[in-house]
Amino acid sequence: MTQLRFKIWFLFLLLTTASYAQLPGNTARYTQPGVDVLHYAFVLTLSDSTNQIKGETTIRFTRADDRQTVWFDLIGGKADSTQTGMKVREVRLSDGKATPFSHRNDRVFVNLPSAQPGQPTELTIRYDGVPARGLIISQNKFGERTFFGDNWPNNARNYLPVIDHPSDKATCAFTVNAPATYRVIANGKLLGESNLPATSGGPPRKLTRWQENTPIPTKVMVIGAARFAVEEVGSVGAVPVQSWLYPKDSQKGFIDYRPAKEILQYFVDKVGPYSYEKLANVESTTIFGGMENASCIFYNEKVIVGRKDSDVEALLAHEIAHQWFGNSATEADWSQLWLSEGFATYFSALYLEHAYGKDTLNAVLNQNKGQILRYTALKPKGTIVDSTTTNLMDLLNPNSYQKGGWVLHMLRHELGDDVFWQGIRAYYAKFRNANAQSSDLQAVMESVSGKRLGPFFKQWLYQPGYPEVVWGSSYDAAKKALVIDVRQSQRSGVFFTIPLTFSMRDARGREVTRSPRLTMTEATQTFTIPLATQPASVVIDPDNTVLMRASQMGK
Repeated sequence: MTQLRFKIWFLFLLLTTASYAQLPGNTARYTQPGVDVLHYAFVLTLSDSTNQIKGETTIRFTRADDRQTVWFDLIGGKADSTQTGMKVREVRLSDGKATPFSHRNDRVFVNLPSAQPGQPTELTIRYDGVPARGLIISQNKFGERTFFGDNWPNNARNYLPVIDHPSDKATCAFTVNAPATYRVIANGKLLGESNLPATSGGPPRKLTRWQENTPIPTKVMVIGAARFAVEEVGSVGAVPVQSWLYPKDSQKGFIDYRPAKEILQYFVDKVGPYSYEKLANVESTTIFGGMENASCIFYNEKVIVGRKDSDVEALLAHEIAHQWFGNSATEADWSQLWLSEGFATYFSALYLEHAYGKDTLNAVLNQNKGQILRYTALKPKGTIVDSTTTNLMDLLNPNSYQKGGWVLHMLRHELGDDVFWQGIRAYYAKFRNANAQSSDLQAVMESVSGKRLGPFFKQWLYQPGYPEVVWGSSYDAAKKALVIDVRQSQRSGVFFTIPLTFSMRDARGREVTRSPRLTMTEATQTFTIPLATQPASVVIDPDNTVLMRASQMGK
């Protein structure tokens, strides 16, 4: 694959999200301490005659204290010309009795009878309306009507009453009443389809039921309804792998999506067990290049090429990697997004290394490095862990993706392959179907490696920029030594501790020897390397293991 072609899908993601970020309603929202949702049972009715949906959601949750008011995110109607938003009709408790509620500031506040802390409470919210976002009701590229959930970052609240924050994970079930012409995909296992009689002279309808028994964040709880052709690709263990394509795209799309089985097997072997009941790869109208919904990944309809293509394979690997990192081991807060996107970016590259070799990995790393350098020039104070951003879509940037991936690449070389993979497996095992912070990853890696990694994580996650290294070498014939002068020249004035290796080459560019691993801890340092003869050339960081811009003095 070429570097230019590899970046097409990611640039597409960035371009589409960049425009979407300007829309209102994507400011940071925070979880509700003391309330833990255990399960959502969503019932949705879709129609071809209107964009209005009808919903009925049963929520089972616990309260950590004796509070008698709880709230759930749900975007209400707006007093403008858009006529979008949800209208709550009633809230009932598990005994069928109506309970007082109010719907204000895009939250449904419910008054409840007292209960023992930790005792499950169940209520049902009935509502209807036209979603402004979250559930995309539109036409696909063939002019056919479609319905697709697009919840990231916190857009589930546009059509589902939920606690719309990644830290509150729950199991879920979807029951979808839709015209019989559609096939419906959702999270989890298909429980069944049943035909319904037509109503009011309308077309026949169908009820489709899916259930996800693994807790997942609301950002990846979705449905899709469209005309689909479905291919059973095979299975990995007991996990079926499926491809869902628009019928007119199915001949080409089935080819594009077929590598998913091999990718799934790679991550099972390298990271740990897959958490979900199936892996469905679905053509859709998502605004992203791909959206990693748990067990039913949505891909943008524009990426269909109809041939084995490493760019599409990289996209598949990125979204499938999210099933482990982001969906199962989920970031505890939006500021920790790199634990999702940085991981998916690097693990996609690791799959490409596995499939195509180290040269491909280096091509991807160099491509990613270029994006980091360009972004840093625009946002020099930006850090990977970002608690200041209020527009969550702004977090979809090269710090979260490519720089986060580079941090993992550097950590891999800091620890060595065997210890790195041991740590990754331990991290996933500990936080599978749970939530994690960057400090949790650090603690696991320190425990596995026996190394103190605080300075490493601090400088790469919480410090802006990257080292800009200017270096030069001279040969001291009397001392039979190569003298290398190095300085960090970044304008921020904040310096990094970085490992440096130099490769000494002959006139044909072949490596004769290389330096031991050296550690730069100051703004300016000189290293002296014993060497019997003068090399024809010297190369810095020959294995591409440090995120830096390096330039040689006088060149």
